[in-house]
Amino acid sequence: MFTFREIQTEDAKMILDWRTSKRVAKYMKTEVNHGVSVQEEWILNCRKRADFYHWIIVNQEQDIGYLSLSEYDPASKTASWGFYVGDEEKVRLGGLVPPFFYSFCFEKLGLERIYAEMFYFNTAVIDLHRLHGYEFCPERDRVLHRNGKEHLLIAMGLNRKTFETGKFSRFRTDFPIQFWKPEENEVEPLSLLLEEIADSEEHKKVLYDLLTKRKHRISHAKLPSWEEHARFVSQHPYRKWWLIHSGENSIGSVYLTKENALGINLVTEEYAIYRSALEKIIEENEPLPPIPSVRPGFLFVNVAPGNHALLDALSAMGTKLTQKTYRI
Repeated sequence: MFTFREIQTEDAKMILDWRTSKRVAKYMKTEVNHGVSVQEEWILNCRKRADFYHWIIVNQEQDIGYLSLSEYDPASKTASWGFYVGDEEKVRLGGLVPPFFYSFCFEKLGLERIYAEMFYFNTAVIDLHRLHGYEFCPERDRVLHRNGKEHLLIAMGLNRKTFETGKFSRFRTDFPIQFWKPEENEVEPLSLLLEEIADSEEHKKVLYDLLTKRKHRISHAKLPSWEEHARFVSQHPYRKWWLIHSGENSIGSVYLTKENALGINLVTEEYAIYRSALEKIIEENEPLPPIPSVRPGFLFVNVAPGNHALLDALSAMGTKLTQKTYRI
């Protein structure tokens, strides 16, 4: 019923017309106000991206819509995606498109989990995703600012095993990637060094600098003063506490409490660094024995809702969600 073809620069005007139509634009997270030439350049640049690619949806030899893969991470075996039907007369076919793409992602790309997000008012797509086996991922929900207003984006996720054991896994077709030529940059092997934190001016300054750069916060809503910070470091309330170094740079810190909680704070959004640091700590530190109603007999991590890199690292490590914490 459907085929998918790679996008050419000649498709720029068609995609732009679809994308800026009132029906489609209503559900898009970004606004588009550029012309065809910019759209053509964007199409060419997309071929160089390692984390993104896209296709035209074709039905009975007619171009009817657009589909994209984003946040593609072969290391964590995760990705996000989105699609729309641009042809007004083919909108009713939209619900039949996703299973073909899921089969491609799980079988050809080897993904274990696919994420999607949509505005809270897009109930038709939310219901469609639930039909295909998605679960809600409230830890990934976020608020988007658009046109001076706040809009809630609902996050959902689909696991490979859930899809493969469902009735929609029989839908398959080819997704060509002949023109997807992501730029290959040589990456040096990841090497992290952990340095135990001491009551020194140097470590206090490094930690405070990292604190000012922190993107995800749980324990405090505003930056403490230097005096408050220095006093906190001197008191050293943790069981163990380390600075994380990559080469000559301090990229974060990680602590282990007497309650077996791990707290990790990095100035990067790279999944691989979170995972490497966590694995190093877990390998070298055993949890303290359990105390009923005080301490579990395993290590656990608290995660800020928007810290997707840490969430993906934990998911890929096979960890299990045990609780959700709410501030009152």
